[in-house]
Amino acid sequence: MPSATLWNNGGASTGNGAGLMPPTVGVATLDAVGADGKLYDGAAAGLFMADTLGSRAIALDGLRPEDSVVLSFYYLPGGGMGDLWLRIGDAPEVNDSLMLEFYRAADSAWVPVWSRGGTEVDSLVAATGRAWQYVAVAITDTAFFNDGFAFRFRNLCSVAATSKPGLAGNCDYWHLDYVLVDQGRSILGEPEFRDVAFVDPAPSLLAHYQAMPARQYCQSEMATTLAMTITNLFSSPLATQYQYAVLDAEGDTLYRYDGGFENAPAFLPGGDYQTAQAHAAPMVEYAFPEGIEREEYTIVHTVREGVGGDIHGGNDTVRFRQVFADYYAYDDGTAENGYGLTSTASRVYLAYRFDLNNEDTLTAVDMSFNRSLNAENEDVPFYITVWRCHNGMPREVLYRDHSGRRPVLEGLDGFHRYVLEESVVVSDSIFVGFEQTNNYFINIGFDRNCDASDRIWYLTGTEWQRSILRGSLMMRPCFGAAATVGIEHVGVNAIGMYPNPANEGVRIEGMSADVQVWVYDMTGKLVVSAKGNHIETRGLPEGVYVVRCVDGEKAVAMEKLIIKH
Repeated sequence: MPSATLWNNGGASTGNGAGLMPPTVGVATLDAVGADGKLYDGAAAGLFMADTLGSRAIALDGLRPEDSVVLSFYYLPGGGMGDLWLRIGDAPEVNDSLMLEFYRAADSAWVPVWSRGGTEVDSLVAATGRAWQYVAVAITDTAFFNDGFAFRFRNLCSVAATSKPGLAGNCDYWHLDYVLVDQGRSILGEPEFRDVAFVDPAPSLLAHYQAMPARQYCQSEMATTLAMTITNLFSSPLATQYQYAVLDAEGDTLYRYDGGFENAPAFLPGGDYQTAQAHAAPMVEYAFPEGIEREEYTIVHTVREGVGGDIHGGNDTVRFRQVFADYYAYDDGTAENGYGLTSTASRVYLAYRFDLNNEDTLTAVDMSFNRSLNAENEDVPFYITVWRCHNGMPREVLYRDHSGRRPVLEGLDGFHRYVLEESVVVSDSIFVGFEQTNNYFINIGFDRNCDASDRIWYLTGTEWQRSILRGSLMMRPCFGAAATVGIEHVGVNAIGMYPNPANEGVRIEGMSADVQVWVYDMTGKLVVSAKGNHIETRGLPEGVYVVRCVDGEKAVAMEKLIIKH
């Protein structure tokens, strides 16, 4: 959310990647959903008021109109540009708009001072030669020169009409950056800012994944170089220094890269970024240790003008959390679009490839979903499916769940964990996805900034096809027993076990005599596989385990078991 020290927020969000090469890293986005992640009440094909991003009160009582007080900002409509498969978010339609209003304290009124109708980025580039547009508005009315002045951005939205349930969702993006109120400058021409900054968020140190299971990691997974986009908004080149550091969970530095000093070219008028290899493509000469269990690292990147830096320090540092837990992730955790399948076929399939370095046990799948208008695609049934990889394509079905449904969503973001009815031992390369038996658009979150399109396959006819849409599905396979605890279970019941803690053995209550039982330690290793409602535990070391059961009717249950001798 926008910083509460500067903003009174009404649904806008801040982040990276939703826009197209912003002036500097970190933008505010106004769209059709509120702070709770839900589409606004009254969202429909007609216009409705959506997000509001308002400033805190700004004291202008010591200034006068002749002091040349100016509010300036950059804006960009959503949707990206170019071919469909490269688009990011949704462009506002011509009747939609972004508005700027000033607050007049004397009569508690908001006064419209600027607006922009909906358009596409391609049109702006064709008209002006650039995507992000600069706007400057002079504050001249004496009614605003008091200690209660404020400003706010608002957007009017309209949800596209569609006959396909689930296709209508969050839409009409507007992005804002570099909002500045100061005095003593003109509204004519674009000012220069003596500011060296990052443009894009920090990348993963892994070559392919944003996150991966700890026990699947090996040092060959490391990237060889990183892509860092650095800009200089001043009118002439500036000497800059760049570094990055790898920190452990306690904040101790494990490795430091020093790119030294390089000259950063001026961004204007040619739109030039830093190209010096030591800053723009730094080498990765560090590797995380192998044999880790669950670890989290932080990679901190800094860029500075000269030695002391410039006055705008907020965009000089970017961080990446490198997580080694129980799941694979190609995505960065934020959806700019939704992905789904539409077909007249009675069954359609979506498959996502993951490459394992060691044999492992697939126990769950995390999915993140986008909201749709009137929640029309919530509770849509599908079957989680796992395929073996053959010649780079999904082939033999290894597993198919008996049930699964798109959840009723709560909150702004997050993943929904589906625990499999039966654990699946897998190795090498596999595909994880689902089989869908209707033509609803499930609308899985689709991250446009991390491209895994070569790993996404779908089947709507007789042959598998590879996706051409740039991005990554927000679908994450989870491995080991740890993946089955601590997160909401779908279709999973609790087990009655006695005694717990156990010493020599434990009895499973409420399950049939034919129940199939698996016991995992907390690293995910299978330590017991048995049939029946009694488990011998005397041979197991003390500790915490996960017991997983499937009875004859495929009712799934799981529970933590503590063993003490």
